[in-house]
Amino acid sequence: MNPESLFDAIQSPEDLRRLPREALPQVAEEMRAFLLESVQRTGGHLGSNLGTVEVTLALHYLYDFRRDRLIFDVSHQCYPHKLLTGRRKDFPGLRQTGGICGFTNPHESPYDLFHTGHAGTAISLATGLALAAQHEKAPPRVVALVGDASLGAGVAFEGLNHAAASGARVLVILNDNEWSISKSVGALARYLSKIRSNRLVQRAQQEVSGLIAAIPVIGKKVDRTLDQLGEVMRHAVVPGHVFEELGVTYVGPIDGHDTALLLEHIERARELEGVVLLHILTEKGKGHPKAPTHPERVHGVKASEPAPAAFKVAPRDTTPRPKAGPAYTKCFSDSLIRLAERDLRVQGITAAMPSGTGLDAFAERLPARFHDTGITEQHALAMAAGMAKGGLRPVAAIYSTFLQRGYDQVFQEIALQNLPVVLALDRAGLVGADGPTHNGVFDIAFLRTLPGFVLAAPRDASDMERMLELGLRGESPFALRFPRDNAPATERIHRSERAPMEAGKAETLSEGGELVIWAYGALVNQALEAQERLAQSGIEIGVVDARFAKPLDAELLARHAQRYRWIVTLEEHQRMGGFGSAVLETLQSLPLAPARVKVLAIPDRFIDHKTTREEQLAELGLDAAGIEACVRSLLQTSRV
Repeated sequence: MNPESLFDAIQSPEDLRRLPREALPQVAEEMRAFLLESVQRTGGHLGSNLGTVEVTLALHYLYDFRRDRLIFDVSHQCYPHKLLTGRRKDFPGLRQTGGICGFTNPHESPYDLFHTGHAGTAISLATGLALAAQHEKAPPRVVALVGDASLGAGVAFEGLNHAAASGARVLVILNDNEWSISKSVGALARYLSKIRSNRLVQRAQQEVSGLIAAIPVIGKKVDRTLDQLGEVMRHAVVPGHVFEELGVTYVGPIDGHDTALLLEHIERARELEGVVLLHILTEKGKGHPKAPTHPERVHGVKASEPAPAAFKVAPRDTTPRPKAGPAYTKCFSDSLIRLAERDLRVQGITAAMPSGTGLDAFAERLPARFHDTGITEQHALAMAAGMAKGGLRPVAAIYSTFLQRGYDQVFQEIALQNLPVVLALDRAGLVGADGPTHNGVFDIAFLRTLPGFVLAAPRDASDMERMLELGLRGESPFALRFPRDNAPATERIHRSERAPMEAGKAETLSEGGELVIWAYGALVNQALEAQERLAQSGIEIGVVDARFAKPLDAELLARHAQRYRWIVTLEEHQRMGGFGSAVLETLQSLPLAPARVKVLAIPDRFIDHKTTREEQLAELGLDAAGIEACVRSLLQTSRV
């Protein structure tokens, strides 16, 4: 420990508040250096946290969040908050197996109120907390820290609208760095940019105000008149001040890296009634050498070295892994570009995730047909429905976990109208370090119940393109799910040998023995690996790539119900309502289905983060070793 380091001496917010205000810039500098060194070693969200160091220090300096309330929107920018609330010692295990979460988590600390990871909800949560405590004699103060991209989400505006009307007392700090993961887009982003450009007017006003206030006797009166003039000037530069029209008291913008200015304005704002929006301007990735030129690259960084031994779990399976091919995301991106170049109707849509979904390459190649709507899944999906109704072929690339945010539009605007919208669900399944807020393990269940939908999942790059092509050819809604992982480097059957892709037709990869695995999506590859392991012991099994969860290949399933003693279903999804449920529902409708069914899927609980997806699969028995063990157990049982 450096004896001259102020940050090293801070173990709690109480330690921070013992320091003089003038010491906070040094603490900020030391904390930023710690984050740069620590997060680049473990991996995690770096850029957003480097930008919120000063505001987090100011908030913990002025508030006691053991009683007051602090909510982070998304909460990926909570690392400085964790460092100040007793978790610095845990940072070597950030997002690692057995380590601390990359988001706020009430299981870790009483300072964390919610386990969140999706954007736009902090103002609503803050309003609820404020209303719940408003009748107390001395109600706690409530603060929501919201990014400018999150403010563009519809639910954030819904929260502002109701909070202002309800009389709730909430301080909303708008952390404006012009970015989410990628550049913020939309009319609101342009509006905030106008306010940014108004800083010169405000800075001049502040300087003149200081001089006028110093004039004896009349200074304060003239200063009040100047304040009124400043408001007129601000409204002239930025017409129709949208926040104040909603009944929100707007303050700013101010420099979000100036601790003295932050302390001054937060102190003033916390004493005001109603909803106050304090607009701070920050730099994403501040302090990182690449931030000024590549802020998107420093948003999230990968680990630069293995996790410390204390946070490692011994691998369950030490068999050498087959060489990995390209990421499924890249397979999707490349396939979509090729298909779009042949069909002028194809459009690419994303909700603020162009790089994460692979659509950045599509945007570069076909910019006129690329649409980034910002953090607005509901709007993106409804817009896709409008495009489809107008004769286009939209492909909405949205992470599985974020599709839940637009469920009503999937039902009302897409499914009910039976429109040919293709949903490309990236990160479908377990996602390793991001944990339960980002695991995409509910999409099969909530899409399978909607009439007319076709649900498909590729096991490799060839099927990715063929399924995408099938969806774009069709006349009904189509959903394609794929994981955060790499496709196989070599495909088990050459594309030319495969039968044409047809909705509801599975692919039999092998027959034999008393048991057959019906696997869905990327886990087909684990099933094939388990089959090879079993074959080395002289045990034969069948393997089917189901390809489609809806419609199912009922004809093949009926034959297998007669042919095999056991049917094992395999999926990277919740057990209830998923692919295995679809198989059971189909089998119960058959007149004779003597086969017994074992569903291998994710149990009825939220799956905590681990360093890798592979560790999560192993823990749940969904890797090759787990599948092999399950098959051996079932066959042993059937022989007793």
